[in-house]
Amino acid sequence: MKFILPFLLILSSYANAQFQVGSQVITYNDPARNNRAIECEIYYPADVAGANVALAVGEFPVIVFGHGFAMQVGAYPNWWNEFVPEGYIIVLPTTEGSFLAPDHAAFGADLQFLVNEMQSQGNNNQSPFFNRLNGRSAIMGHSMGGGATFLAAEGFTGADCIVGLAPAETNTSAIGAAANVSTPALIFSGTADGVTPPADHQIPIYDALTSDCKYFVSITEGSHCHYASNTVTCNLGEFSPGSLSPEDQRQVTYAVVRPWFEYFLKDDCDAWDDFQVALSTESDLGTINSVCSNDAPTIIENGGTLESSQADNYQWYLNGNEIAGADQQTYAYSSSGTYQVATVNIGSCPILSNEITVAIIGIVENSLHISSITNNEVMVSSSTALTDLSIDWFDTAGRVLESENLNVSGNVFRVQKPSYAGLKLLRIQSEDVSEVLKVY
Repeated sequence: MKFILPFLLILSSYANAQFQVGSQVITYNDPARNNRAIECEIYYPADVAGANVALAVGEFPVIVFGHGFAMQVGAYPNWWNEFVPEGYIIVLPTTEGSFLAPDHAAFGADLQFLVNEMQSQGNNNQSPFFNRLNGRSAIMGHSMGGGATFLAAEGFTGADCIVGLAPAETNTSAIGAAANVSTPALIFSGTADGVTPPADHQIPIYDALTSDCKYFVSITEGSHCHYASNTVTCNLGEFSPGSLSPEDQRQVTYAVVRPWFEYFLKDDCDAWDDFQVALSTESDLGTINSVCSNDAPTIIENGGTLESSQADNYQWYLNGNEIAGADQQTYAYSSSGTYQVATVNIGSCPILSNEITVAIIGIVENSLHISSITNNEVMVSSSTALTDLSIDWFDTAGRVLESENLNVSGNVFRVQKPSYAGLKLLRIQSEDVSEVLKVY
């Protein structure tokens, strides 16, 4: 796995919003469902605001957004006006907007289909989105659309993260679907939600999630409807919203969602810390539950080998530079310098371990050289007489092939070659010498 060290400061685009909001209405057809027509309102970064204007130059992530029951997409201009100027494309399907028995499963399938369809549009030279997508996607939704988000994410790995705004239990069950969702998930719940009480909706969805990274964020006195800005229809079902103002509820939600998206959709590795800060400092937040390990690995030195704590992947560095092929839990070093390992736990950002600085001492200039090589052994000559030696063979990725202790007497000795073909590294160590020789 290739890693990029997060040593450079990445400036978050929301600090310097640079885009206008363009929009188009496009209908896509799903061939797997009898060419089901899915009309979408799409809002995107542009140089000039307006309908059907060209996309701005750049590569942008996609957020597929599911509307609430009977609310339709016109309830959510706050979301596209907040995030499109920061470099996001927001796709809102208009399907299942009726009061009359909307099909939740079909809506979830629409959201999932649009993730794949939008990414294919990025590779279609006939599409307005050609070469304008960065390959990252999120699924997000409010109320019914929040529940449908989990239906869309069930067994689906095409989205990089999901966000549920007061997600509702659906038919088919969002709670049941959550048990098969592995995508990083962020769920918002208002303590004064008068439409989808948390105990019956958001909390069971969160509890059922099997994702390795999930967050439940409660907004004190938050209502069901105030995640949207046009809430007339929603308010018909929520007679007593919480005391938190609509604007304050939206602002605290943005403050948490923003670094979540920056981390998962823009690979801004500093945004993870910003996300944690928002969770700990936003005054309108109440209960926060989470299961998410993004801890840095730990390395130790053990007799010429560096060992990392257990992780799913590894990349070793020397003096801040990636060591080619060094992607195992252990690394046998052969050079002085500062070593670290990086792992990717969630998203795409590497997390760096502690540093270990190695100083190989006792090296004598040109003290050892190879006199001859046969199929089975290497003849080594030393400028000084040697006795007890430690012999280690490595491949070029630093993996140990063979090791032995060798008792010698004098300036010339033989070392048995391993059966490994190709270039090998022979490390010879004693109290007086530590040197690595290349053997073909």
